[in-house]
Amino acid sequence: MFTRRRPSTAPVEDGEEVLPYRPVKAKFVQLHVTSDDINVSPPTRRQRIDDFRKPAIPERTTSLHRKTDTWPASIREQRRAGGYNFDGTPTLVRTPWEWERGRPNSQWSRGSDRLSNLPKKIFAQLPREIYQCIVEHVEGVHTVGQTVDVPALRHDLRSLCLVDKRWHRVARDHLYRELWLPSNKAPTKRTFSRQQKPSRLRLLLNTLRTAPGLAFLVHSIRVTFELANELEADVQSTFKKASTLDVLQEIINGCYNLEQFSGYVLPATTTTRDVFDALSTRTRMKSHVWKLDSNHELPSLLDFIHCHANWMRLETLVLSADPGVDLGQVAVSAVLHRLPALKHLMLSGLHQSDVNNTTILTLPALKSLRFSNLAGLTDQGIEQLAYSRLASSLEKLSLVGLELGSLQTVQTVLAHLTRLKSFALVQDASPESSTGVRPSSRPGQLSSPSLRYLHWDCLLPGSAITHLADAISTNKFPHLRKIKIPCDYDGAIQALCRPIPREQLTKADIQYLSEHTTHKYERDLRVSQIQAQLRVRESRQQPSFNVVVQDESMEICSTHVIGSYLGDMASKIEYCLAADAGDRALIELEDVARRKGNWRLETKVDTGILF
Repeated sequence: MFTRRRPSTAPVEDGEEVLPYRPVKAKFVQLHVTSDDINVSPPTRRQRIDDFRKPAIPERTTSLHRKTDTWPASIREQRRAGGYNFDGTPTLVRTPWEWERGRPNSQWSRGSDRLSNLPKKIFAQLPREIYQCIVEHVEGVHTVGQTVDVPALRHDLRSLCLVDKRWHRVARDHLYRELWLPSNKAPTKRTFSRQQKPSRLRLLLNTLRTAPGLAFLVHSIRVTFELANELEADVQSTFKKASTLDVLQEIINGCYNLEQFSGYVLPATTTTRDVFDALSTRTRMKSHVWKLDSNHELPSLLDFIHCHANWMRLETLVLSADPGVDLGQVAVSAVLHRLPALKHLMLSGLHQSDVNNTTILTLPALKSLRFSNLAGLTDQGIEQLAYSRLASSLEKLSLVGLELGSLQTVQTVLAHLTRLKSFALVQDASPESSTGVRPSSRPGQLSSPSLRYLHWDCLLPGSAITHLADAISTNKFPHLRKIKIPCDYDGAIQALCRPIPREQLTKADIQYLSEHTTHKYERDLRVSQIQAQLRVRESRQQPSFNVVVQDESMEICSTHVIGSYLGDMASKIEYCLAADAGDRALIELEDVARRKGNWRLETKVDTGILF
């Protein structure tokens, strides 16, 4: 018979069963024992080898091949390395801040009274407006002026959607309310892979198809810089199947509450006809830009007019064309007749048969109106604005490139438009008070009871600046607060406004001024800014008053001359020469239609800045 014995380091006798070596999982702690007692001799090499030698049959219940003695078996044994005899039982003593921690309202108290430990139901009872305010602040963090960091904004909104249901509702609305369309470029195909992954634009289309409720949240579609380049390539090339224009059309068809399409101005051609057909079915559209180019095949006149039939809520319309496009005499009037909610209108570059003096009589009651480079409008036609239905509603008026010759025409318009707050006149020639055109109004002084902003930019100098300066000095513009006149060559208007701050001029600025003012007049805003700063420096050289320092015996010790300044400290008018967009004093349609941005930062430009 075999008997079971506990394994040991003794030799195995006959008849005994040898149990196998079965180590168990255990955590090891490595100890390095040192001592500062010089009387304790270190173990010899033989002893160290014996201590680490594996036994013949180790213990079954542990994987440690030897017992580790942390403390000596008896305090009467000889002191070894790592051993210490305590005189008493060790105790822990509280620190001063630990004693202070128990007192109420202590700065060392633990976080039991923190606001983060409030019950969850308090946050569930917060009104939706607070969540809206927080999300709007998140959008403001990623927006600087007109530049938006789109990837970072998307990432934060998606993260808020994963917090809880209340955050999901609010963040989801902001994520899809203003939809930035990504690129339609397919990702790089992986090696040894037969399946081609769809582009991000097609993934977005699939999401809107599977979840139509998300498409109802979309109010504005913005085209990114990458997608704008792809759309431009599709427009220039022949129409092909499964192009970016097809995907864009399907996305527009799914967004039932679409109000605005911006970021890229599609030219009206037969290639883009399907996209415009999709836009024409969106009944909530509030703004639209038409770009008609005679170099492309245009849609028929009936199709063009029919596109406006469902836009009963359209408020902003921009109609731009080159002189080679001839729509017809009744085209513009027929389009405006189908837009009962129209408030802002811009007509640019149309043929003289499309827009002329008769067209002004058919304009509805607008708030903003801009005429740009229209050969069919004359002084008599512009003067009719004062007696049309726009006289009681128009607040912003911009006349660009019309080449008005009579100053009385401008005077009549300013005097009769009683609600006019902003007026811009940009042309090459300066209107004069005595011209060959005989207006119906009698000559007088420029005046406006409601004007707050004036932009006057006539490239060639004339007497109009003098008449305007006289009107400002005699308080004919009582509510005028801001004026922009790049053609103020003599500083007559600058002297009537508040002084502008002095800015540093470099050698490059002086060289730039000499290069652009030598031979002819040039519309350059930087030249106007440099000239204004030079006038400020010239005024500083002229004495304003003297400071005389005398001693006790009334003898003059020193005299200091304080330089003068250009402007009127009591004036309420700000003299502004800042650019509206880029380096231009007045923003143009090209600034809105131009593709701006890069792979991360996008520029948000709306059509409202044109007025």
